[in-house]
Amino acid sequence: MKNHQQQPSNSKFVCIHLGVEGGLNEANLSAHLLAPQGSQDFICLDAGTILAGLKVARQAGSFADLPLSKNSQLDVEGQILHHHIKGYCISHTYLDHVSGLTIVSPEDKQKPIFGLADTIADLQEYLFNWRTWPNFGDCGVEPCLGVYNYVTLNLGQSYPIPDTQMKVTAFPLAHGNHGNSAAFLIEANGFYVLYLGDTGPDELSDRHTNEEVWRHIVPLIRQQRLCGIFMEASYPSNRPDSELFSHLTPAWMMCSLRRLAALVDPKNPQQALAGLTLIVTHIKPWLKAGLSTREIVEAELNSNNDLGLNLVFATQGQKTELYSTTHIR
Repeated sequence: MKNHQQQPSNSKFVCIHLGVEGGLNEANLSAHLLAPQGSQDFICLDAGTILAGLKVARQAGSFADLPLSKNSQLDVEGQILHHHIKGYCISHTYLDHVSGLTIVSPEDKQKPIFGLADTIADLQEYLFNWRTWPNFGDCGVEPCLGVYNYVTLNLGQSYPIPDTQMKVTAFPLAHGNHGNSAAFLIEANGFYVLYLGDTGPDELSDRHTNEEVWRHIVPLIRQQRLCGIFMEASYPSNRPDSELFSHLTPAWMMCSLRRLAALVDPKNPQQALAGLTLIVTHIKPWLKAGLSTREIVEAELNSNNDLGLNLVFATQGQKTELYSTTHIR
């Protein structure tokens, strides 16, 4: 089935992908800038790769509409880092989600880091602790350099993101036996984007965190106010369940999305998500000869997209426009 293509009148959000993969390539790890359409103020959803991604995005022309100063002492990447990235939403502290944040911290400007309590605690204890890296946070092992202001998100509670038009609400996701990942629901001007950090199938967990997130967004989909979902497909579908390590395959991804569709419209689930943009992220590359994991994952999702989803396979440096769905349910 071919990807469903929309023809809306105007977009609601803009996303610039600084990093899209789930491992191996340290210059292309999970990090996505998101802003409401017309805004120049971004939140960064995870931060595995920052500077390398900014360079690729600049070369691709994705920042062409930003009002950058030709007289600044900063280069283009420096201006974006200092003036246009207003904060970070970190789903969990695995290195492929925080290594870029760590490395740019000495040259970053003061801004918040949003996360669930366990994530904030891990950043303080294991990363910015003067052993792994200097403490660029505002609390923890002294001296605290205060570049980053930790904001602990209570479950299901909406928080304004300073210096932006956006608000963020966080939900836990099951990610192995050693801690949670998080989903972030970003709102601006009455429209929403859902970003899921790493997570595995509910069927392989003793929890049902994915379904709990789905139930929260059902009204937004019915009201045509959800503009897109970021979701991982780390491995091809022939990967054994015992080796998923709390990640998804295309088969498990579609299984979960069919559950969402049934919640949205139990009488007509195959049309319930038609036109909704699904941004596929976190595909893990491998070193095998032949087809890449990305090629396999793309082929599997394209052939099994029986929900009419608008599939977007995130590419580093690419700009993606996100729209509200236009059909009437």
